[in-house]
Amino acid sequence: MSLVAFKPIKKNPGDVIKSEDWNKIQEEIRADLERITDYIGKLSETAVITNMESPIGRSYLLTDVVPGEKSSYDSSVLGLLTRQWLLSGGEVGEICRFGSMTSFDVLNYWSGAESGDKKALKITLEYSDGTSKDFDQLFVHDRSRLRPTGTDNPYVEYLLSPNERVWYKYQLINPDPSKEVRYISFKNVYKGCTPRIGNVLQYRFKIKSLESLTKAQ
Repeated sequence: MSLVAFKPIKKNPGDVIKSEDWNKIQEEIRADLERITDYIGKLSETAVITNMESPIGRSYLLTDVVPGEKSSYDSSVLGLLTRQWLLSGGEVGEICRFGSMTSFDVLNYWSGAESGDKKALKITLEYSDGTSKDFDQLFVHDRSRLRPTGTDNPYVEYLLSPNERVWYKYQLINPDPSKEVRYISFKNVYKGCTPRIGNVLQYRFKIKSLESLTKAQ
């Protein structure tokens, strides 16, 4: 029932309401509540964390030519990105580990690889309860020129540097959004490929209803 089409039925004290009218009102109220609940359930908010630091690994400026490579990004800033974490020379191992201490539904991260277009990345979410979840052999697009998004770990956005080197923004769905994530670990699992991780993360949270918050307490 739209607000424009709504026409109030005024009753005087003591007036009797027909059962069919009363039932119709209840059904319309229930339908409106279901629509509102569904709408609220689809709402989300985001938080962008910049200048991420890691106790593991090494970061480079975007203007640095990484050892073993021939070009930089030719700019000190791209979007919110200012540094890149990577293992030079295509070595395998942990690239970086970012502290999180929050719960989220979706993680967006920036990446791209020298000698890319390979399933080179492994991401681990470490939860505060001691459990973890691995996302292995994630495809990383090559950074030398813009690639089609494809269907294997498709990117949702990209940034082009002045010399047309590319950063891709990828999306990771958290299977346990109610749990607090303590650390997010990025690893290179493909020798000879050099994926890099940008120093910006974006968290997306579903907006919780008052009912769900009350039940959680």
